[in-house]
Amino acid sequence: MATWALVVSLLSFLIALVALGWQVFKHFLDGGRVKVYLNTAILEPEFMLAVNRSGRFALRDDSVARSVKYGKALEVAQLVVENPGRVPVTVYSPGLSISGHGKKDHSLVPRMFATGASFGPDEAIKDTVVRVEPYGRVTFLLDHWSVLPGLLSAAPRRRVVVRGFVGVAGRTNRPQKSSWSRRWRLRKGVYTAIKGSPEFTPLSVIWREMYGRIPEREDETNRHSNAGSRITRGMLRYMLDEAMSRFDERPDRAQLTEALNEIAKREGDGHPALNSAVFQAYEALDRMTGHLTAWSEGLFHFERERKEVNKNGATGVAD
Repeated sequence: MATWALVVSLLSFLIALVALGWQVFKHFLDGGRVKVYLNTAILEPEFMLAVNRSGRFALRDDSVARSVKYGKALEVAQLVVENPGRVPVTVYSPGLSISGHGKKDHSLVPRMFATGASFGPDEAIKDTVVRVEPYGRVTFLLDHWSVLPGLLSAAPRRRVVVRGFVGVAGRTNRPQKSSWSRRWRLRKGVYTAIKGSPEFTPLSVIWREMYGRIPEREDETNRHSNAGSRITRGMLRYMLDEAMSRFDERPDRAQLTEALNEIAKREGDGHPALNSAVFQAYEALDRMTGHLTAWSEGLFHFERERKEVNKNGATGVAD
């Protein structure tokens, strides 16, 4: 009897341990937890978002990539945060976790871009604190190229490792990161995720650098009544095309700035503030040396004027 009592006691103890373990496991399953994914993507503002959902740092050199190379779309990082639990969670500071550049536990939140609701489940927001409902997801688009060149240039081993990053309120001080197996390992000199190291037009490089530094839409707050309407992102590419078409080769920074300011004033911006943005754009051009097409490649105004000159010249010969 004593032996049977001992066996029953041990079985009861084991069942109690299993029940306790299941309760703990169920608590974590049902509680707030998140999964993080980091993807390469191409955003053509207001029109299109193409995503490589494999998590790899790679984009195909196709017609969509051509929009990047010719200054119509932005190469961005898509950060997706999902809540597979049964209770809501609050996430904060969505960004990138960086290692290999001499700093420990370093993360940053680069500039973000938002999309409209028409992008469906890939609609991106710019909030840095977000409540995610059970079985819900939220998406962010990060301008990783605004920070990676500086990090790579300062990296002791000329390379960095990048993963997606988000904090979870009330859980732990440890952030949640995207998969280690699909981390991005980037070396100094990398300038795109598009395969084949393609050439970019100068227009695309300048537009990419200036786009994020121009207001998304007109904002008259604290703006003087005589200053006119501020230049917005939607106008930038057409202004750049016209200004750059005035030169056969790369002009001095001051010359391009003067041309842009002239066009901006003509469009109603009495006090355009483009000097700093053009300065950053020229620094990006210098970093892209060896990966650029001719200055006039892809410029609509330049090609139109050239065709008009050829047409008038042919007409003159015929007469």
